[in-house]
Order: sequence, then C-alpha cells, then structure tokens
Amino acid sequence: MARSRSETEKKEVKRRWRIPPPVLRGPEAPGPEGLTVLDEFENELGVLLWKQLRSVLLWADVPGAERGDLFNEQIGSTRQADILAIVPDEIPELREPMEDLLALLNDPVHVEPERIGLACNRIATWAEGEGAPRTALEFLQAASLACPANPRFALSVMRAARDLAQYPRAEAWFHRAVGLARQCRDWDSYIRAYLAHGTMMLRKGALPAARRSFLKGYRRATRQGLKEVRAMAVHDLFVVEYHLGNQEDGDKYAAKAIALYGPDHERFVRLSHDIAFVWLMEGAYENAMEILLHLLPKLPDKAQATVNGTLARAAAGAGRADIFEEARARLRAFPQDVGLAEAWVEVARGALILGRHDEAREAAVKAEALARRRMEGQIRFMAESVLEAISAEERASEHLQETPKAPSSRSRDELTRKIVTGLEEGRTPVTSPAGW
Repeated sequence: MARSRSETEKKEVKRRWRIPPPVLRGPEAPGPEGLTVLDEFENELGVLLWKQLRSVLLWADVPGAERGDLFNEQIGSTRQADILAIVPDEIPELREPMEDLLALLNDPVHVEPERIGLACNRIATWAEGEGAPRTALEFLQAASLACPANPRFALSVMRAARDLAQYPRAEAWFHRAVGLARQCRDWDSYIRAYLAHGTMMLRKGALPAARRSFLKGYRRATRQGLKEVRAMAVHDLFVVEYHLGNQEDGDKYAAKAIALYGPDHERFVRLSHDIAFVWLMEGAYENAMEILLHLLPKLPDKAQATVNGTLARAAAGAGRADIFEEARARLRAFPQDVGLAEAWVEVARGALILGRHDEAREAAVKAEALARRRMEGQIRFMAESVLEAISAEERASEHLQETPKAPSSRSRDELTRKIVTGLEEGRTPVTSPAGW
C-alpha cells in the first residue's frame, strides 16, 4: 500500500507541471487584450472598463515582490474620480467592484488576489447582463490571472469561451481547470469542468466524446458522494443517450435525474425542458406542449429562445397553429446568441408539420446561417436535413408529417402532471444560468 501511495503522489506531482498556460486571445482578436471591451462599449464607460482591465492584467503579469513601483501615486485617486463621474450610483453591481479594483492601484503589493478576482468576476456578471459577452470573457480571464491557482475562475473562462463558440480557447481552459481542480482536490469544480466539456462536445456533434466527459463527471461525483453534480451528470447522460438513440439507457438516466433533483431544485426546470424535447421527438406533442407552456414563465431571458423554438414545433404537432405562430413571433425578437440557431431549426420543423413549406424553408435557412457563423456543426447538419425534407415533400406532392404522432400514454400523462405540478409549486422562476 505504501508503494501504491508513493506512486500516486509521484503522479500528482507530475500533473502539477502539466497544467497548460492560459490562452488569452483567439484568432479573431489579434490585437492587445481588452480591445473587445471598446468594441462593445463605445463610450467613456468602455474606456474606463478597458483601463481597469489593463491595470489588472499588468498587475497579474508582474511577480508580487516587484509590484511596488508598478503604478504612480496619483493613478488611484484619478481613477476613483473617473468612477464617480462615469459609473452611476444606481448601478451598484458595477460601481462596487470597480471601486474594489482601486485597492490594486493604491497598494499593489499587499492587495489580496482573491479580492481582485472576485471584483473582476462581478464586473463580468454585470457585462453579461448588459449583452456584452466578450467583455465578460475578458474580465473572467483577468479574474483567473489574478488568482491563477483557482480552478473555479478557470472554469468560468472555459464556459464563457464555449458559449461564444471559441472552442479551441475553451478546450485549453478546460484542461487548465481540470488540472487546477485535481491539484487542490476541488472535485466539485473538476466534475463541473467535465460536464461543461461534454456540453461543448454535444453542441459540436461529437457525441461519443460528450458521453465520455459526462461519464467521467458522473463516476467522480458518485465516488465523492456529491449529490448535486451527480444529478447534473445523469441529466446530461440522459440527453446524450437520447441523441445516440439509446432510449432505454436514456430513460434510466432521466428517472435518476428526476429523483435526485426534486421539483424545488433550480435545474428541475431544465430537466423538464429536456424531457419535453425527447417526448416531442418521439411524437408525444400534447405532453411536450403542456410542459413547455408551463416552463416559459420560469425561465431567464437567455433561455427563452430555446424553449420558444421547441414550443413552436410541439404546438404544430398538436395541431395548435395559434401557439406555433405566437412562439415564432417571440423568437424573432431574440439576439443572435447561443441556442437561437437550434430554436429556428425547431420552428422549421413545426412549419413542415403544418405543411407550410415556404415558412419552413425560411426558418431552416436562418438556422443554417446562424449555426455556420457560430461553428455549431450539429445544428447546421440539422438545418440542412430539414431543407432536404422540405424538398423531398415538395417532390412527393403530398404532406407527410415529419414525426408521426405517438399514441396517448397513461404513464406519460401522469409524469406530465407531476412535472407541471412541480413547475407550478416549485421554487421561484430561474434567474441565474445555473438552472439553465
């Protein structure tokens, strides 16, 4: 046993030296770090954010003992005056972290790195809420550079890069987050990193790779007895097994996820959507539509596009053209963000079910263009498949419903009622990305 522990310790030491360095820029941003801030905020606030970001990056790049003469004595008071003049009191979620960063200018040697990291993280959260995801990514990277041993900050960068479809950058930060998490035995972050990686692989259409990441997260969660991330892992496995065509395994994971979450858990909302989506794909349109209608009031704005697309298709299959048109109309108002391309694929499929070929083609072309721009290979393939189905139906000169309507199922009706009751009686609407 002593030999085994010694060998394990040697392996752990080796891993510490294999943590990859941070990747700070993608090929689309060849200039200095932070210029995307000025692109998203073309005003004096953008200049102030850029200055604060550059100060953090400079401070993080210099060893602690050499930071004493990093900034001149007046810069702290000058920057504070800029904050008071430019950032309104009515935005404390930005004013407070911007003022926290002044400690870095006033006392660069003794300021606590965690304080700087948390301030950058708060600014990133504010920027995300303002529809500036690239600014958010820049400040998340700054947080990770300020606290280079913290895997949670590295994981946040990985997720942000993934959601911007910057997959090579996200892959590099994934490996960094995993290495840091193993080094400090932060198994929760380790598991979440693998789940985030599996989600990225799923979006890219690399299903076996997605399953491997989800399984790795699930096994570690089981080994460490971490219930919440174990529930998240079986939830993700339910989704990937469905995509792989393994209905029996998918149903087993779905049942486990329902039991582990319970209706009061925030992610119960996402699980409900995924169950509705699977049923939709199998032709249980009425059940799926009922769940989705109760989901919409529970969702943050960021998730509304995905569910409106799914609802449009379910409503079409259920013969509710009025609900289909309402969902499609809402979808037109959404920005070109994660989930939008997939939503338009669902609208195209709904229009095809209704026999509206021109509307189906318009939605599928929109989805394909969005997916191509964001390098979402699986979604692009789905859009192209819908276009082929439209052409085939037109050549056949007859209407063939894309997915045959499934017969009514008592067990599904009962589970639908359970989910709807859980959505009505569960926790308050989801307001953070964690539940979606």
